[in-house]
Order: sequence, then structure tokens, then C-alpha cells
Amino acid sequence: MGPTTHKQKALQAIEHFILQHERKMKNHHVPTQFTHGNKTWTITQLHIASLIKEKPSQSNNTFLAQQLKLSKPAVTKAINTLIEKDMVIAQKKKDNQKSIFYTLTDTGQQLAELHDRMHEIAIERYNQLLDSFSEDDLEVIAKFLNAWSNQL
Repeated sequence: MGPTTHKQKALQAIEHFILQHERKMKNHHVPTQFTHGNKTWTITQLHIASLIKEKPSQSNNTFLAQQLKLSKPAVTKAINTLIEKDMVIAQKKKDNQKSIFYTLTDTGQQLAELHDRMHEIAIERYNQLLDSFSEDDLEVIAKFLNAWSNQL
């Protein structure tokens, strides 16, 4: 098989992947939000809760924006909702009165744990898929996905 044929097969696989993904999103209404405790949470809010749980001493707007690759206003909007719904507490540290740092309430801790469990389940599914590929294949897959991500 020549290089052009391999490229054509790869392009067909990409198109198939995108169509399947769009079909699944449409047919199964894959959520961009999750409901827990009679409240609806965005994926961003779940990620923020998890990061605060992981690194409470560093969790201010700048840190969260950098880690999630979001703008500070986007983080502020998500944080304000978490504060309003009693998931997060905003406070200044004694040694740093300039920045506001965030800590989780008990229910915020539960929300972060829910996110972490969902993340573990996704990782298990990805690992099951990746186990069917060789190390060389995985290297090519990673190279391709990184290049594709950089084009977006």
C-alpha cells in the first residue's frame, strides 16, 4: 500500500470518528453539564472543584486559569456559581491579603470526588482501548493527537 492510500485511510478514519462522535452527541444527548444534588454543574465547575481539592494552598483565580487554560473571567464566573451554591469558600490568606484563595465545603468535597470518580472511569475506558495497541502505535497516536490539538 502506498503513502497516498495510507493517508486516504487515515482521512476516512478521521471523518468516521467525527461523524460517530457527532451522532453519539446528538442521539444520546451527551451532557456538557451534570446534575448532582438537585444542582446542575458544568464540566468547568467540576474541574475547578477537583483542582481545589488537589491543591488547596494554590487555588486562586490565576492558578485555576493557568491549569485549566481558561481566561480569568471564565474562572471567576464558574467560581461565583460554586460559591453561590455553597460548594466553595473564598478567603484571603493571612500572609497574602491581595489574592483570594478557595477551599471546598463538605459538599464541595463530595462534588470534587464525583468528578474524580468520573475521570477514573474515563481513564479505565481509554486504557482498555489503548491496551490493544503496541508501544510504537501509541507513540504515533500521541504524536497525531498532539498535532491535531495544536491545529484546533
